[in-house]
Amino acid sequence: MKLFGILSLAATASAHTLFTTLYVNGQNQGDGTCVRMPEDGATGTAPIYPITGDAMACGYGGHDPVAFVCPAPSGSKLTFEFRLWPDAEQPGALDPGHKGPCAVYVKRVDDMFADPAAGPGWFKIWEDGYDNKTQEWCTDRLIRHDGLLSVDLPTGLAPGYYLVRPEILALHWAYKGDPQFYLGCAQVFVQGGSPSTAAASAAIPEEFSVSIPGHVQADMPGLTFDIYKDPVPAYPIPGPRVYVPAAPKSAVPALKQVKLSKGAVPQSCLLKNANWCAQPVKRYGDMRGCWAGVKDCYDQSKRCWESAPASGSANCYTWSRYCSDMNDACEREEFDGPPAFEGKEKFATTPGEIPEPWNNHFAETGVEEKKKHDDSEEQQASTTSTTTTTTAAAKPPSTKTEATKGTETPAAGDEADKNGTVGHDGKKSSVVLEISTHGKCGPEFGQTCSGSVFGDCCSKSGECGRKARHCSCGCVSEYGACW
Repeated sequence: MKLFGILSLAATASAHTLFTTLYVNGQNQGDGTCVRMPEDGATGTAPIYPITGDAMACGYGGHDPVAFVCPAPSGSKLTFEFRLWPDAEQPGALDPGHKGPCAVYVKRVDDMFADPAAGPGWFKIWEDGYDNKTQEWCTDRLIRHDGLLSVDLPTGLAPGYYLVRPEILALHWAYKGDPQFYLGCAQVFVQGGSPSTAAASAAIPEEFSVSIPGHVQADMPGLTFDIYKDPVPAYPIPGPRVYVPAAPKSAVPALKQVKLSKGAVPQSCLLKNANWCAQPVKRYGDMRGCWAGVKDCYDQSKRCWESAPASGSANCYTWSRYCSDMNDACEREEFDGPPAFEGKEKFATTPGEIPEPWNNHFAETGVEEKKKHDDSEEQQASTTSTTTTTTAAAKPPSTKTEATKGTETPAAGDEADKNGTVGHDGKKSSVVLEISTHGKCGPEFGQTCSGSVFGDCCSKSGECGRKARHCSCGCVSEYGACW
């Protein structure tokens, strides 16, 4: 190991990270809201020890459920924010020396507030390791995206309650027998899906289902890996293979549909700090009622401070100021109240642009139906044009694609020539666009989603993907496919 690397590691030994904030389809749910995490920010960023302990399931403090569950429509993009400083006092996600893979696991639970996080039922829906071509780890990509990691929820997930668990494995001390896991859990309720989807996807195949703790062992090659070898060999990502549940093709016996009956943020909530909620103080019109209202307000404030997790207590300050104003009004003998609450929930500034999922891939089993359909069409096209396929196979992969101005891709039988493409409307376009390499598309970026690893559709917000939000209403057909 180089001396610089040793000094860097020594200087940053305490520079760890914590999952603090959940975003659903780009919407910030609030610091700590629906997220299980420790209360102490000073120790909350530490790696999980031992790897055989129950804290490996949802981290320190993750054994206990939090009050709120965040709803997420089927197929939603979930984004997890990791921070060096849990309360965002200073910027940063992870020390650059903490290199290693990432993964996202989920576990379906019948009762979010009673079922244990530790134990069987977990399966992996996403992973990213080391790219030998770019010489980048998942953690490098995470840092480049300001600590934001996104995944798409499989559309084949049964509706109901889930623990969603992003995991980072730092390997800077792995060669010394000290692999370091950083993780947490979000409480999510998956909405949508049909009864047949629920029945088909509720049971996870045995080869994909694991118990946490127990999904990794200390002597696994992925946990003893020496990242300082030159060149770095291929990295074996620990844990089970990725499993992406697929919606069934035909009807199957239905499970009982589940509704978000517990864990929703109350509509009467005036202000929220993580998983605490301020409720309106009762109306009053005399001195006794005024001081009773002040007591109620401060009692709620106390619960806010006591429940504040490592991500901070910014909104507890807001509520305390409201209580102070109410107290002052009572001292002025203004007994008609309470005063109107005009405070707004404070959100820490999102550190960067919400990224699209990188390293999107599908498992050999449980592949989503649209991907199967796309692959089937490609195979059919290859069998009807043997000469073209053979020629293309002899050429290196292209980094550019022909963009068609029409709303559909030309089907077999449409006219085409070397000067451009011809759509079903008979209009020709010879515009050549680069395939998106960063998940962005449209005229602002000059790149198309067609053929990209992020998905073939270009959304109205300029993001590549394969979900309804990318491929349906507002889809930009000039820069990708549309449904």
